[in-house]
Amino acid sequence: MKNKALYFLMVLMVATIASVPVRVLAQDCSGYYMLQNNAEYELANYDKKDKLTGRVQYKVTSVNSSPTKTEAILHSKVYDEDGDLATESDYIVTCQNGSILIDIRSVMNPEIFAAYQNMDVKMHGDHLNYPLTLTTGQRLDDGTFTIDVLDKQSGQALTSIVMNITERTVGDRESIHVPAGAYSAFKINQDMEMQTRAMGMNMPATRLQTVEYFVPGVGMVRSEAYKNGRLQSYTVLNKIVK
Repeated sequence: MKNKALYFLMVLMVATIASVPVRVLAQDCSGYYMLQNNAEYELANYDKKDKLTGRVQYKVTSVNSSPTKTEAILHSKVYDEDGDLATESDYIVTCQNGSILIDIRSVMNPEIFAAYQNMDVKMHGDHLNYPLTLTTGQRLDDGTFTIDVLDKQSGQALTSIVMNITERTVGDRESIHVPAGAYSAFKINQDMEMQTRAMGMNMPATRLQTVEYFVPGVGMVRSEAYKNGRLQSYTVLNKIVK
């Protein structure tokens, strides 16, 4: 069950990380679609056999701006394949210094760790950086973060999970159709590796290759996760509410 929970975590991260909204507007944060109050959008997740495995709905609940940055709080609701609400949480998206920054700690909800319900889960790591201006061949910053699972009573470390996101490269623009509409998207490739250490022992690493179809002004409209070259799951932009 733990392995299944960890794999679900990794796939969910692919969809969540890929959903960071960005718009190329020459440093003007005020025009970003998902930095506008009450903006909403929905992602639909599917397995490799095109079976719906869940949906995630997002709504911008507040926006705060200053001369140096704009920060928005997004509320997410995660629904399972049957349409039942599984969990909800808040996270922060920031526009600053020519980039959109997302704090991975704020988008991962410990409730998904059903196997660790009687333990403490702590997360820390980098922000993922999406520059305002994307060009073919551009390399984006890598990211690393750690999830520590601790025994509540003793505080002893039971499991440590380190996720490395590397080789983030911007490809060519492509035309793509999703339920929310037709777009011209940059194709972004990246590698994800999850290393787990449990009870002092290193477990075999789990690796995924992901592809994001990223649209300036909208964000991710489709993402795909591959393992050993085989499609494992994909996510599409289902609808947006302006």
